[in-house]
Amino acid sequence: MDADGLFLYGPLREGGAQHAWLKRTGFEGLCGAWTAGRLFHLAELGSPALVPGPIPEALPPGPGWVFGDFVGYDDDAALEAAVENLDALEGVAEERTERRLLPVLLEGGQVYKAWAWVHPEERLPRLEREALELKSGDWKDYL
Repeated sequence: MDADGLFLYGPLREGGAQHAWLKRTGFEGLCGAWTAGRLFHLAELGSPALVPGPIPEALPPGPGWVFGDFVGYDDDAALEAAVENLDALEGVAEERTERRLLPVLLEGGQVYKAWAWVHPEERLPRLEREALELKSGDWKDYL
């Protein structure tokens, strides 16, 4: 597996409604991290939607950055199991989201690769019309 861990920006984050599930996956640790993109709130689902984007010129925080948790795993098997379960939870087979390997910038300045469940760029026009864009890039702050 090419990923160093997971990038989570919704209810699986620490303090989120689904974080208890994440705790059972055997991760090594987590910390705050940023990835390039735009973040929306889907009111009808009560969940966020990340659309990946180009890396902004300015470092985060700021426009074009989304904040979440980087979740690291020492055990590749535990990471693979978490990914398989999250694919099902996030509706990858139904094409509700897709899993992508994204670069993430940790709060300490390190850059890692993480799996994230995102909305493809072609959904951006619909999200701009029907969802609320979270300019702060942090869904937890919005809640």
